[in-house]
Amino acid sequence: MSQEPNPFSFCPIGSSGDLLSEKYGVNNLARSRLHAGSGARVQKVLKKAMSGLPITISVLGGSISACHGAGDDPIAPGCWPARLFNWWNEVFPHPASELTNGAMRKTDSSYYAFCNSHHVPDHTDLVILEFDSDDPAEAEWRNHFELLMRSLLTRPDQPAVLVLGHFSPHRQAQYGYHGAEVLHSSVAQFYDVPHISTKPTLYAPYISDPSSIRSLYADPLLANPAGHGLLSDMLVSYFQSQICTVWNSLSSPEALLADTGAGAGGIFGGAGQRKGDVDAGAGAVKAAGAVGDHPNFAGVGALLDTKVPPFMLTTRPEEFEDFREAVPFCVSANDLINPLPPSLFYGSGWHAYHPSQPKDGDQTHYWYSTLPTSRLRVPVRIGAGDVGIYYMQEPRSGGASSAAECWVDDNYGGAVAIGNGADIDQARPGLKIIDRKVAAGSHFVECELLGEEGHSVPAFKILGVFAT
Repeated sequence: MSQEPNPFSFCPIGSSGDLLSEKYGVNNLARSRLHAGSGARVQKVLKKAMSGLPITISVLGGSISACHGAGDDPIAPGCWPARLFNWWNEVFPHPASELTNGAMRKTDSSYYAFCNSHHVPDHTDLVILEFDSDDPAEAEWRNHFELLMRSLLTRPDQPAVLVLGHFSPHRQAQYGYHGAEVLHSSVAQFYDVPHISTKPTLYAPYISDPSSIRSLYADPLLANPAGHGLLSDMLVSYFQSQICTVWNSLSSPEALLADTGAGAGGIFGGAGQRKGDVDAGAGAVKAAGAVGDHPNFAGVGALLDTKVPPFMLTTRPEEFEDFREAVPFCVSANDLINPLPPSLFYGSGWHAYHPSQPKDGDQTHYWYSTLPTSRLRVPVRIGAGDVGIYYMQEPRSGGASSAAECWVDDNYGGAVAIGNGADIDQARPGLKIIDRKVAAGSHFVECELLGEEGHSVPAFKILGVFAT
């Protein structure tokens, strides 16, 4: 235990300086942690911050984290990401710390499972995932969420990951108590990732009197600024508990510096440093026991030492030897930095649509065709073997339905038909897996619009082609 005076007014948790415990109660805050786990990755980030180094926090999520209903700006001051970052800078002030918000409206974890690298910087220390109210409570989305989490944890910079959950009355009406957060918690437990949620705080009051929590919502799905304040408070409370744990575990300030490799800057001594000054800082050190350290997964010791399990949540013992690590590959119409070359569209009957005034946080770019028999061919790189089409679903009642067939390479016999009509009120993205266990390497995916040649049909819109 550190002999230095504790610089954190909220430590110990539950003391007179812990204002959040006074506001919500220690037990209520503890219940917000659907899964706490060891906290090892988060504590590593906190040690880095305590040593005076800058921290990058990244956010991925849907409409809530995109601040829809609470400013409609990813960095709106009333939205939980900005609130959290403001608190962080008060506790760990550093001019080079950063917040990135890659959340997009009407987007769930199925998109980010493949395209998260488009929305997270090359180096980040902490990624917060907020999809409890965006994902359906279906096993397929548990798999998407696991792929997202795993692909973040196995990045070269090895960021800490934290799951944040927003309680949605709209989702409660659909699923009752067993929403997507239950599936997300199973993934969080498997990967030793904390899962923080407002659900335990709000569920009982909502069931007994739905109007009792109405002041926190812009509508049955979206949080208003007050609701974002609750999300931020739950997160801050968790980080405060981990800060107190880290401080109490330190034998001396020197032990902190040795643990992080921060050098002689001292505790909170990084005011003069800037991002990139430290080549071997805490975030740059490759953790021993990562998946890549055990290419053959040989022996029980490898399984016990590894920080990321060398298999996935649903892997069976008989599948272990043939396990292939998934490396998500994303060709997205939203990617304006590396778009598909125009030559792929010449003479194909397909076109790229890019709005002149795109809405922030929306999936507004796509490839489309209205001419049946038109074919689009997209090159992909495959590792683990899954291939999917990310497309725009349209309300069936609107009469805008059409369909396409998609396949890999020349496997036309294995073509999968994708209809875009769905029982929804407004257009939203969907994902269809068209092939599995494809051999690793370079391939192409081809899609053909269905219908009678010479007779136009409603536009079929493809948002992306994904692979693992």
